[in-house]
Amino acid sequence: MCSTGVFWGVHLVCLIFLMSCFTFSNPQLVINIKNQGGDVLQEVLASNVSEDVVQLEYQRSDGTIVTQLLDFRKEVQIFRLLILAEEEQLPPKSFQPPYYQAVCFVAKLSKQDFIAADAIAKLRQKNPHTVRYPEEDNGRENATFEYTLDVSRSSMISSQIHQLCINATAIYVQEADLKLWAAIGNPNEAFMVLDAAQHMVRPASRCKDIFVSNSSSMPCQCRLNFCVPWYPCGLKFCRGHDQQTGKALSYRCGIKTCKKCLDYAFPVKNFLLCPWDDY
Repeated sequence: MCSTGVFWGVHLVCLIFLMSCFTFSNPQLVINIKNQGGDVLQEVLASNVSEDVVQLEYQRSDGTIVTQLLDFRKEVQIFRLLILAEEEQLPPKSFQPPYYQAVCFVAKLSKQDFIAADAIAKLRQKNPHTVRYPEEDNGRENATFEYTLDVSRSSMISSQIHQLCINATAIYVQEADLKLWAAIGNPNEAFMVLDAAQHMVRPASRCKDIFVSNSSSMPCQCRLNFCVPWYPCGLKFCRGHDQQTGKALSYRCGIKTCKKCLDYAFPVKNFLLCPWDDY
């Protein structure tokens, strides 16, 4: 991968699913899903049982690559979005490879919202060509981020942050989550968790308004919405009877799948870092 300012190029071999650039101890599942526009997308799901990590990734129809990483051990979830750079953002003569702007969001993981890494590792598809639909829509989560995380000090929260977000223009986090991680971690390291983040003053204007006035040096408030269109959110249990004793028993008989959308607001240094802010 080659870096150019706040944008970085992705070699073609890693373009469709960057998950292939990482090492996982278990096979990956490729899930066919249909978005709201009717397009069939491929979502890659993989787990690392030894590290208790799950990673999900897909490419939107607009070229944006969405990655969700779940670190169950540290109770951390990371969203990374690789957003295809606009033509006016690109450096001169940058034709190949495609250039992306990386943005990361780090949040507290609620373990009950997902199935564990070892359960993910056991998932199999009888028909890998089937188009999957989520059984449950968990709606839209709105959040405002006013802190940025220093990637060089992020291992106090999760070692996965550095690996996934090293090329991000910024790593955003919420104050409430920082306090939770500080509380559940090593008491001697709590202050280091809090010191790893810097507060950002909320800009007065939205980036779309700054764009209209063409004041490119002004900080502005950016908005970004995206979805996780399909993910395993729970285990299903069925009831039966033991063939020898006749006693009632329950056994795992599948997974429940969900969809969730997110609408995030966060500050950027200028509107050039938020060219999509038009809603």
